[in-house]
Amino acid sequence: MDARLSTRIAACIWLRDRPGYIPVTRQGRLMAGVAFFDIDKTLWPRVGEKALALHLIANGGLALHQFAKIIGVQMRHDLHLIDTLDTAKRKILSDLFAGRAVAPSIDVCATLFESDWSRSFFPDMLAQVDRHRRAGDKIVVVSATIDVIARQVAAFLKADACYATVLEMRQGLYSGEVLGPIPFGPAKAGIVMDYARSQGIELDRCYAYGDHWEDRHMLKIVGHPVAINPDKKLLRHARRHNWETRILTPPRFSRLRRTGRSILNQTGRSA
Repeated sequence: MDARLSTRIAACIWLRDRPGYIPVTRQGRLMAGVAFFDIDKTLWPRVGEKALALHLIANGGLALHQFAKIIGVQMRHDLHLIDTLDTAKRKILSDLFAGRAVAPSIDVCATLFESDWSRSFFPDMLAQVDRHRRAGDKIVVVSATIDVIARQVAAFLKADACYATVLEMRQGLYSGEVLGPIPFGPAKAGIVMDYARSQGIELDRCYAYGDHWEDRHMLKIVGHPVAINPDKKLLRHARRHNWETRILTPPRFSRLRRTGRSILNQTGRSA
């Protein structure tokens, strides 16, 4: 047997034993895929815009009445008084960013990411990203999160591509408008299809990770859908379609559990 072919087959066997990855081969050649990752409540337990808003309030960058207005929009959407999530998202982003200077906003997000947010990723998801990377898969971030946050995440993960909500800028200020579609629902699925097609990769060889009911559009078109901490509707849908489901614990709680377990073990040994 050709040495190179033997090496490739051995690599396939090695990958077969890695959790969370199903290799596909064609004539003994390893076929890589694409792993698409949502951000909020999928890669980490937070909602980026909410975390940013709370930071701005704490540091005098956002008045309480402005934050109350944002919460009001979210509540009206939850009560079905606003037609679509797209409409609610655009209203929230307008209230949060309209007239805000671009450069300081980018600096704030970069500082928050470096000092806090980068430590809040689900460890299991970071491990999953690493498994995909070592398997040769492309890593793509696709999220309705604003681009100023999503770019930080993509850079941290060394992603091959990043698709997010793009805020319009005019003369160094955010206008409060969104450029193009917000990447969720069918729009997110369209991004997944277009990217896979551009790379010449079949959707059957792709993975997608999401938490929200709207992520079903993305999840249903790939060969390996994974629901991460899914909301109730997505959980029911995932179970109905036999999709993989994972319930993950935020890092802070994981550390508390490990500390508690360590204390219990020490108590048991000393008893």
